[in-house]
Amino acid sequence: MKEKIDLDLICDKWESENEIKQIKILKKVINEYSVLCNVDFRKENKFAHNDYEVFDSLFQLTIAQPQFFEGFHEILSKYAFNHKTYLDYAIKKITKNASNTQAFIDGLIAVGMINDVYDEKNNSVSIKSCFGKYNFFFANKYYIENKEVVKYIENGNLDRNCHINALFLLKCLKKGEAVTAKCSSMFNNLYYHSYYRCNEMICDLNINCVMSEEDYNKIYSPHIISVVNMDNLEEKQNNVKNNCKSTLENLLEIAVYEEFLNK
Repeated sequence: MKEKIDLDLICDKWESENEIKQIKILKKVINEYSVLCNVDFRKENKFAHNDYEVFDSLFQLTIAQPQFFEGFHEILSKYAFNHKTYLDYAIKKITKNASNTQAFIDGLIAVGMINDVYDEKNNSVSIKSCFGKYNFFFANKYYIENKEVVKYIENGNLDRNCHINALFLLKCLKKGEAVTAKCSSMFNNLYYHSYYRCNEMICDLNINCVMSEEDYNKIYSPHIISVVNMDNLEEKQNNVKNNCKSTLENLLEIAVYEEFLNK
């Protein structure tokens, strides 16, 4: 009997290597900005528990208070910063109705990243930016007639559960596809991510957002690994079960296995 492939080991190794790369960059950015401002931002931010949280605080501060933007932005640019991260942050703040959304949007407008944000008549939002125009819907409004989906959005822990969310939509709506891909992060490292695709529209419940596949691809640059539909889901799950050992979420383990086979 052949030894089963350890998908947890493969996935953990890849994610750990990428996290190390990301943390190294975050540390450098925080250190350089601290020197520039002559402030130890780690000590200054008493509520941040790690460099991710310190960076996030600085990132949002330098947008909401644009007088700090130029210096921070110049440091980010040294490390191949993915400038569409500004769009990602803006969309998340709008769809999640964050308390500081308006200050953040006003800051992006002040520094020239965004030209305008406005509501459309069809319950969608448009952002005109230096990267082009993007239109998106709130997922809970887009699926307003489907009580099961709306209840899931209202009651679910959607953050960091993209693989569970995408599979839920596939099983609930019984059409379309659950896609697992590697998407580009803020410093162009990649990360595993799953979302739901149907009729050239993408639903990403992590950010309570529905937008065209064309716009989604422009912002998140997904490198698709696996595509699952109701016709092939059981077969793909059985392939993993028969050949692998895994405690990963269903969509992620299918993707890691298929990626392993295609190397």
